Amino acid sequence: MGKTIRIYKILPVADGIKNWGKVHEELLASIEQPDVEITQVDLPTAPITEIKSQYHTELVANLQTLEAVKGAEAGYDGVVMGCLDEPGVAAAKELLTIPIVGQAEASMHYASIIGRRFSFVKGGEHTGLGWGDLIVDLVHKYGFGSKLASVRHVVARPLQFAAQKDALPNAMLEQARRAIEDDGADVIIGYGGLDVINYLQDQLGYPVISPILASVMMIESLVRLNLSQSKHAFPNPG
Repeated sequence: MGKTIRIYKILPVADGIKNWGKVHEELLASIEQPDVEITQVDLPTAPITEIKSQYHTELVANLQTLEAVKGAEAGYDGVVMGCLDEPGVAAAKELLTIPIVGQAEASMHYASIIGRRFSFVKGGEHTGLGWGDLIVDLVHKYGFGSKLASVRHVVARPLQFAAQKDALPNAMLEQARRAIEDDGADVIIGYGGLDVINYLQDQLGYPVISPILASVMMIESLVRLNLSQSKHAFPNPG
């Protein structure tokens, strides 16, 4: 057996392990490899326990970047930075030479490989289309604007997904179906635990991507390929 791949995975909120740990552990168990070690950490000094806005994203961005630096200094091979809004990801890519992956970017790359148009289905303040969502900015930043079919919401806070409330899978399913039938999506980027992701995929008959799994698999593949972010694209700020 070769060298063990060590991945540092950040949940960028206070009490992230307490609230999200079980959900993420179940997801990670589905892709477990004997030569991969994943360490999950959260941000105890973060002033929030969930991210619901640009303001929240900015509050934790620097904290998550500094936590990524800790992972690199501890000898980890790559860092997965949490939250679809990707707080601190670009800054960490500048500071570090080990590979850094955010959840939205990884999910969109996988979606573009297996489909032509994708939709996000996630929590929000209202049900239905959510073109004002922060994720739209990231879609265009990463060059996937022509492949985005829609962003759809169910009324739920992030912590409700962590608790896997019984009503959420069906609410997610309704919006995913509308994304496919009304918006033209052929791939869904979902949200929530393994049960929700599997339920959506089984009911829809369409690929459903978990951003958590996509980001972990992306970082693992980059480490195996001995690839990291180009320092010409992400120069160290000095």
